Amino acid sequence: MKCPLCHNHTSNVKESSFNGKKYFTCSVCELVFLSPESYLEADEEKKRYVLHENNINAKGYVDFLNRIIEPSLPYLEINMHGLDYGCGPDSVLAKLLNLQNINCDYYDPFFFPKLPYKTYDFIFATECFEHFFSPTKELETILSHLKSGGLLLIMTELNLNPNKFVNWYYIRDPTHVCFYSPASFQYICQKFELEMVYSDGARVLILKKC
Repeated sequence: MKCPLCHNHTSNVKESSFNGKKYFTCSVCELVFLSPESYLEADEEKKRYVLHENNINAKGYVDFLNRIIEPSLPYLEINMHGLDYGCGPDSVLAKLLNLQNINCDYYDPFFFPKLPYKTYDFIFATECFEHFFSPTKELETILSHLKSGGLLLIMTELNLNPNKFVNWYYIRDPTHVCFYSPASFQYICQKFELEMVYSDGARVLILKKC
């Protein structure tokens, strides 16, 4: 099995099985990833996203997004133009940024599938890294739309306790297929020439394109 992040092969990947599914752990980048045989079909995946009550009137969801917006604001300026990559069925984050007079486009492969052909000062990727079947390919796409010196703002819960992975609530969502440790993001920074300028140590990271 090949790691979908660093592309190392079986000799560096450890297999585990539980909950009727296979997971693999890469010893190089420390990514844990679900076996592709357990991926949902696209229509089933979309159905689950439609069920999410993620709209600007949902206080809980807005509060959740503010966990990344608030630490990001010191790095953003009114004249910047950004993108919400993987926004879901409603572009709530873009709307919240617009309230701060910060322009933000949005893209989602299921709901807003036309990715604008331009580059941005910043790109948010909130709660989507864990859904990426091919994180390297997705990163290449994201970074091709990010200006030099631009910011990639990520929200995904980090795998901080590998020994407790089996009981981690985050793996219960069948649309979650990749799980990143801090070392995974160290690899990402090195591989893609990014500088980590902020991390809350748990879920929010801000990376700068060198």
